[in-house]
Amino acid sequence: MAAGFSHIFGEPEPIRYDEDRHPDLPWGYWLTSIGDVAGQPPLMDEEGREWQSVREAFWAARLGLADVSCWQSEETLDFMLHYMAIVDGRFVASEEKARDIFMGDRHFGDFFDVFLQAAGLVEKHGRRLTLEGRAVLQMLIATRRREYANEDIGLDWIAATRGLARSAERRAAAELVEQREQVAARMVHRFATGTIDGVPVVKLIGLRITKEVPVRSTLWSMSWLEGDRHARDCFYLWLVERIDRWDVWSEMVTEHGTRALTEHFMKLAFCDRFAAAMPGAA
Repeated sequence: MAAGFSHIFGEPEPIRYDEDRHPDLPWGYWLTSIGDVAGQPPLMDEEGREWQSVREAFWAARLGLADVSCWQSEETLDFMLHYMAIVDGRFVASEEKARDIFMGDRHFGDFFDVFLQAAGLVEKHGRRLTLEGRAVLQMLIATRRREYANEDIGLDWIAATRGLARSAERRAAAELVEQREQVAARMVHRFATGTIDGVPVVKLIGLRITKEVPVRSTLWSMSWLEGDRHARDCFYLWLVERIDRWDVWSEMVTEHGTRALTEHFMKLAFCDRFAAAMPGAA
């Protein structure tokens, strides 16, 4: 069985994965449940070590990675799952990989490729998965958390989960945005969420009267880092809480330009920050 990165440091080459493992079954199928309830942890491997999950066994025993908080290892393995699924589906050019998957960080992309190759999960030059890599991909798909079970696998997931927010926070923000946009849609001047060239934005949409017909147009907009929809949604929710001010803010843009509204929002943000820090603040 292949084990960790020992072969890099002059030790004998590991046994090929398919010499003692079934290559068509998910990684970790050999673990056995020894709990009071069949199928429940702890799980025991062939060396007598106990694990709370197949993912934990893969993280610690196979990859030899340090014991970290559960969410750190889970999120790293989730990213590995979606990246390996992309590699398994097609060859990804280095330039495309750096921009779409690693947000322009070529060094991180190169390191991640080298890491997976050294672990024996991706063949040299990162062109396709090894037999063990495919088994690991099956395992990671089968052991996804419940909140991700119905989501697509691949680049869309990577883009949607960028940023600092946890999955529950992102979903809560998105649900509130959807609910409150139904109300805001009936206003003459309203803020709305959207994307421009794939970048999340909040737009102020106003009604302009032309010689022919009234038309809606974007009066002001603000964008976020590519894929960081959670931060965009949080700002939009902040705006919705102040929906009674939207007409006044629209007039501010009409009379003084877009910069005036941007500066106004910045001042309000700092006011909110200091107000929250005051004793007795809610």
